[in-house]
Amino acid sequence: MQVARWALLLVVLAWSTVAAAAPCNRPDLLDTMPPDGADGVPLNAVLFAHYAPSAEYLDEEITLEHVGVGEQTFSGTFNANEGLVSIDPGGLVAGDEYKIIWPRLRGHSTANLGRGAEVTFTAGSSTDDAAPSFDGLTGVDWDFVREKDDCTDSVEERFTFDLDLGARSDDGGAESLTLLVFQTKGPHVSPSAPEPVLVQRMPGGSKVRVVRALSDSIGEVCFAAIARDLTNKASASGNRETCVTTVKPPFFEGCSATGQGSTAAGASVVLLLGLGLLLRRRA
Repeated sequence: MQVARWALLLVVLAWSTVAAAAPCNRPDLLDTMPPDGADGVPLNAVLFAHYAPSAEYLDEEITLEHVGVGEQTFSGTFNANEGLVSIDPGGLVAGDEYKIIWPRLRGHSTANLGRGAEVTFTAGSSTDDAAPSFDGLTGVDWDFVREKDDCTDSVEERFTFDLDLGARSDDGGAESLTLLVFQTKGPHVSPSAPEPVLVQRMPGGSKVRVVRALSDSIGEVCFAAIARDLTNKASASGNRETCVTTVKPPFFEGCSATGQGSTAAGASVVLLLGLGLLLRRRA
């Protein structure tokens, strides 16, 4: 019963904005997994495109060209919570080159098309049968920012969290991993339901930034992260939390408030993230 309750919580969990939107909420493609120019892509890879939160996928055709052999068109699978459109080619040919055309999508409140992408990659020589290795989050710095929103012309107050990423590797290449960051502690976060706050392709650098509303991140705030590969297997890093305590504004004029956090283990996150992945796995 307890497992079923947690599973239900994850099913109904409403994802917040999990990626930085394109300028003024344009429904642009943000990144792809694998990225353009990738080689060694696993033969059993699923192909992903990550769109801005405003994008809406309405079964637009996706073209996959097996270079020198022929083309196929696909209707993708859309995960609206993560902004991911995916296709399963059903197996790639070792060493061959492929080109995929990800479509331009419309937004929820506009008929204007966002950006798509044409991505070329080369298949590797084997399948990817192991989960990715990822050390998770290893530290956090925070800051308070007060900036004008170019889309609304209003002044927004936010906390920014610069998260340190641990070492990562995968048979399909670390550059093809998807990074998922969760807030595991905060004013409105339930211990049994960590809140997704960022989805993006794994960056080449050592940091990512999460921006949160003040009301969601005053006091002790903790984060955890997992990496997911092109075969939908996830790293076992969800139990490593990094935490920091923020200070509520106002501050003294002319001064800023920043801070560094600490890292600790959070055992409850592993089961929750694992259940979420099981629920999302295709039959």
